[in-house]
Order: sequence, then structure tokens, then C-alpha cells
Amino acid sequence: MFRGKIKFVLGLILLAVIAAAGYAFYLYQQGGTEHYKPPEKKAESPLEQALGDMKALSQAVEAYYAKNLQYPDRLEQLKPDFISEIPVEPGAKKAFVYESDTQERYRIAVSDPSRYGLTELFLENGEIVQK
Repeated sequence: MFRGKIKFVLGLILLAVIAAAGYAFYLYQQGGTEHYKPPEKKAESPLEQALGDMKALSQAVEAYYAKNLQYPDRLEQLKPDFISEIPVEPGAKKAFVYESDTQERYRIAVSDPSRYGLTELFLENGEIVQK
């Protein structure tokens, strides 16, 4: 009688293992590239995009300074060594405003902050100012 219960329990365990292996195999078969859906990219607002682009430009300007011991005169000097493409301001579809004294300060700004619902939007020496 005890032996019959052990066989029954072992049978149930074996059945559970087979079911789990079958399910794992099914999931494995569903994992091919033809079933892959890339995550949807959340659309950034123009302000978020402008801030991200200004930060990327700032990092490139800082890298330029580290190599040349001065800030660039123009953003175009960053290509291709420090940034692959110079982003344009998303609200105006034109270049960001860039100013530098080449030694102590640089400023990256948008041409019209009101497009972003602000009175000021610029990045100076790595610090973002938005009001």
C-alpha cells in the first residue's frame, strides 16, 4: 500500500516535470526574431528633446575643451571627433545659439524660449537654466 502511494506521487512529479519542460519548450519556440517587437519609444516633448540635445552638445564642448584647452568658437568644430551630428533646436528647426569666450565660459541657448513655455532656456558651463 505504501509502495503504491510512492508510485502515485512519483508519477505526479514526473507529469509536472514533463508539463513544465513542454511549456519551457513552447516559450523557447516563441522567442525567435520573427516574434520580437522592439519597445515603443516614448515620444519626447520639444522641451525634453531640446534639453537632451543641449546636454549632448555640452558634453561634446567639454570634451573639446579637455583636448584643446579652450572652448570651440563654433559648434561645427565638434564634428566629427566629439559629436557625429550637431542637433537642431526642435522648436525652431534651426541651430542652437552658441556663444563662447573660448577660455572660461560657453553658452548654448534656444532662439526663442517662449516656444517651450519659458522666458529663459539655456545651458551655461554645464548648468541648465530654465525659467
